[in-house]
Amino acid sequence: MKHLIVVLATLVAVFAVAVVSAQTADDAVQLTRSAIQTERQAVVAANLGLNESESAVFWPMYRDYRNAVNQAADAKVDILRRLFSDYETLTDDEAMSLLIDHLAFEKEMLKIRTSYAKKMSKVLPGRTVARFFQIENKMDAIIDYEMAGEIPLVK
Repeated sequence: MKHLIVVLATLVAVFAVAVVSAQTADDAVQLTRSAIQTERQAVVAANLGLNESESAVFWPMYRDYRNAVNQAADAKVDILRRLFSDYETLTDDEAMSLLIDHLAFEKEMLKIRTSYAKKMSKVLPGRTVARFFQIENKMDAIIDYEMAGEIPLVK
C-alpha cells in the first residue's frame, strides 16, 4: 500500500499540472487516468482475495464501475480546469458555479457507488463488497489528499 501512495502522489501531481493547459492536457489526463487505473486494479486484486468464481463475476462489474466513475470524473476535470485557470479572479457567481458543479459531481459519485454496491451484493458476499468499497475509499482518500495539496484556494 505504501508503494501505491508514492505512485498515486506522483500521478496526481502530474494530473494537477496537466489540467492547467488545454490540448496536451487531455492526453496527460488520459495517461494519468490509465496509470492510476492500472495501480488501482493491482491493489484491488492483491487485497480483495477473490476465488475463481467470484473473480469471474467481479471483474466485469469492476470494469463497468470504473468506466462509470471515469465518465463522472470528466466533470471534476472540467471543474479543476476552470478553477486553475481563474482561481485568482473568480467572481462570486463563478465561484458558486464551481461549488454547485462540484456538489453535483459528488452526488453523481454517490449514486454510482450506491448502484454498484447493490449490484455487487446480489452476486458476491457482503464482506467482499464492503472490502472492495473500503479499498476504493482508501485509494480515493489518497488521491483526494494529494490533490488537495495541488488545488489552490479561491481568492
